[in-house]
Amino acid sequence: MHRPSHRRAVALALRTDGDNTADNMGTDGARIVEIGVSDGQSNIVYPVESDGIARLLSDIEMAAGPGALLICRGPYELRQVIHPLCIREGITPPSLFFEYVNMGRLDEDPLPNALIDELAALSKRIADKTDDEIEPAIERITLGVDTAICRDDEKVEGEVVVRARGLPWQASDSHVAQFFAGLNIAPGGVALCLSAEGRRNGEALVRFINPEMRAMALKRHRHFLLSRYIEVYRASGDEFLQVAAGCSSEAMVFVSRGAQVIVRMRGLPYDCTEQQIKDFFASEPEPSMPLDNGVMFVSRADGRPTGDAFVLFGEEEAGQKALKKHRHTIGARYIELFRSTTAEVNQVMKRSAEMSPPATGTRRDCVRLRGLPYEARVEDVVHFLADHSRNIVYQGVHMVFNAQGHPSGECFIQMNSEQAAAACATQAHNKFMTAGRKNRYIEVFQCSPDDMHLVISPQQQPPATVAPSLVLPQVQPRLPFPHTVPSAMQLPFGGMYWPYPSPPVSPNMMLGGGGQVLVTGITLGISPQEIANQFSTAESVVEGVQMLRWPTATTTGEALLRMRSLTVADATPLLFDPAQFGLAAQQVAPLFPLIHT
Repeated sequence: MHRPSHRRAVALALRTDGDNTADNMGTDGARIVEIGVSDGQSNIVYPVESDGIARLLSDIEMAAGPGALLICRGPYELRQVIHPLCIREGITPPSLFFEYVNMGRLDEDPLPNALIDELAALSKRIADKTDDEIEPAIERITLGVDTAICRDDEKVEGEVVVRARGLPWQASDSHVAQFFAGLNIAPGGVALCLSAEGRRNGEALVRFINPEMRAMALKRHRHFLLSRYIEVYRASGDEFLQVAAGCSSEAMVFVSRGAQVIVRMRGLPYDCTEQQIKDFFASEPEPSMPLDNGVMFVSRADGRPTGDAFVLFGEEEAGQKALKKHRHTIGARYIELFRSTTAEVNQVMKRSAEMSPPATGTRRDCVRLRGLPYEARVEDVVHFLADHSRNIVYQGVHMVFNAQGHPSGECFIQMNSEQAAAACATQAHNKFMTAGRKNRYIEVFQCSPDDMHLVISPQQQPPATVAPSLVLPQVQPRLPFPHTVPSAMQLPFGGMYWPYPSPPVSPNMMLGGGGQVLVTGITLGISPQEIANQFSTAESVVEGVQMLRWPTATTTGEALLRMRSLTVADATPLLFDPAQFGLAAQQVAPLFPLIHT
């Protein structure tokens, strides 16, 4: 009997309660019903209990003995059934299940349908093969994805790339590798895609070692990852290189330092140093240390920092400890941490280098505040600026909210002159603000409206004019106090503001424009908030309510609703009325087209 030298051949077959044909087993996510093994002399069939897969696989490995080699009719039993099942159960398969002989490469004759008969046929066929015949049919399964550099002059041969769509916002390259568990991903083969605003857009391009792996990956279309079903489509090598390949020499040198884990930091103070970052990760509890020269700050084309950085860790354990410091502080700033990839480093560095600096000579009559306590409201900002608040234009305070509807810790303020903005930035910078129980130092910078174009998404088109004229603003559900708007003023609809690069968000939180609904027959006394409450559901949200009035200010009994499906809470501007604080009214100035939805 010819068998691989020094190794015991053990035939393995299984059945699920779904499709058990050779090319489709496991593609329907069906449950395993039974697993059978045979050494050529005796056959054993194990029924599979719903909670006993880990113990069962260990029993099979123990019965097979050390150095055993599994014989399977094809790749599906291990790659499409057992490995994905183990990932779903949160266990690692025993070492026996990482190597097997693909009998389909040696003998294309069909096998019997019955489990026992299949085991007997596999044992007989392997006994007739020599070591030299068997060796090319031995396949090995790798876990996870190794870090590697993808250069811009690299070529991707063959059809080996897929596009995974619908990833949860928190998904990392490790999660993508888990979704494709059992399939061998090429080193550096997971590229998480970023949108034009620098956010993870819920897509990833995945490169496998051969077309066979890619074909099996496509059969995982609409399988689940973290309670989300994932769509899997064909993609080209050029698409992968466009996302994963790096052209920045700084980024290429950085990612070539052999790190096991790359961590992306967001929300850093603009004057943060490398030593502060090292001290941040070295602090108790769970101290960790980045690699030497393992910190890279992200800057715009004009050299200004974005508040982001990438940090390298040499070991998986150190990287996991580092990620536990998510939302810890540097100074008084909360720092957000995300596991990253070499492809994301390349994308972010390329995008930041391509961002055009603001035009020279632009009027700098605005200030930007960073580091606000999340409890801060418009009146807190006004009190913080003290006497400088007298120079704020009417409705000139714009609080910024993130994609989840939470305060981002930033706001923009329009002043009535460049001199007022400069004085405010100089005298208020790094002073402390108290809001609720929080006491934070605030960074204050002079800026212009054009500065914001570096970080905002493309403008949305304003809605078509509706007669009679729209003279009241949208409902502001987060307003801290009442406000009024002159009847001659119509608020613009603009894009959302996003700090660049922003953290990943859930792929179903898309920023597409919503629909509009005209509501008629509204009786007197019905408020915009009541209308918003009436039409908001779990599937859609009312983003704005505009009550329609005749030029005489008499209500028409109609309202225009701006709707958006999905659960994202978009950024909402908070408006500042100087009269609320006994200040002189300023000339009405145009609002930033940044954070109105």
